[in-house]
Amino acid sequence: MFRTSRLFKNQIKQILMKKIIQNKLKEIEQEYDIKILFALESGSRAWGFPSMDSDFDVRFIYVRKLEDYLRINSKNEFLDFPINDELDINGWDLRKFLKHLYASNATPFEWMQSPIFYTRQEEYYNSILQLLPDFFCQQTVVHHYLGLVKKQILQLNSEQIKLKTFFYVIRSLLSAKYCLKMNHYPPMQIDKLLFLVEDDSLRAEIIDLIEIKGKGVESDFIQLSTVLFLYLHDLYREISTASKTKRKGAFNEDLLESNYLKLVTNANDRFFKTT
Repeated sequence: MFRTSRLFKNQIKQILMKKIIQNKLKEIEQEYDIKILFALESGSRAWGFPSMDSDFDVRFIYVRKLEDYLRINSKNEFLDFPINDELDINGWDLRKFLKHLYASNATPFEWMQSPIFYTRQEEYYNSILQLLPDFFCQQTVVHHYLGLVKKQILQLNSEQIKLKTFFYVIRSLLSAKYCLKMNHYPPMQIDKLLFLVEDDSLRAEIIDLIEIKGKGVESDFIQLSTVLFLYLHDLYREISTASKTKRKGAFNEDLLESNYLKLVTNANDRFFKTT
């Protein structure tokens, strides 16, 4: 009964927070004279392993008036706001977002696949989505995920570990393995990566831990089983030593530039021009 009550309260909280977030996004648009093209959840709620007290990690992509991009001293490409106990929100200018895509940074690939959007201009979202395969570099994305866990994996022991840390490690490693196996950017949600865990009992153990995390809090600790502990280390070693294909440096910059110009010009005509 107690757990059911907590789950119900958490569902109500999500509904209320969605409205709060959407209102906050409208306030940001008005205050900074921008248009938000899409805003999404980027943390554990989007990854598929939230805790009862997980905060809301909101990220948004925005554009400014065309004239703002023509200034000698261009405006900031990043908008950041104070973090409170429930909401962590910041935004990237479209130019910054596309720069990271050109560098094959993993972040754009993840954000575009979020299962939770708070607002989305479909025309602009779909235009960017079509660009993703052209700027995926297996080597760069795999190294990104390995870099996220390098320090943690070296400090990992089979005794006590934060459940939150475990999921950051396992999701990153499975994302890297997906890149190697499929030669494609990985899905954002952990349930779409679990097919890579070939051992049925090990996969079932991870699924059980997702359920446990969903009923607990971010600070909860667990004791890893010996099998799971060894699996993490073996997986890290396997990915680290695997050969990786490099494409970065051979991307079509003109393709990105033309799409960027089209998106900014279109947004200017649609959202900023007054009659």
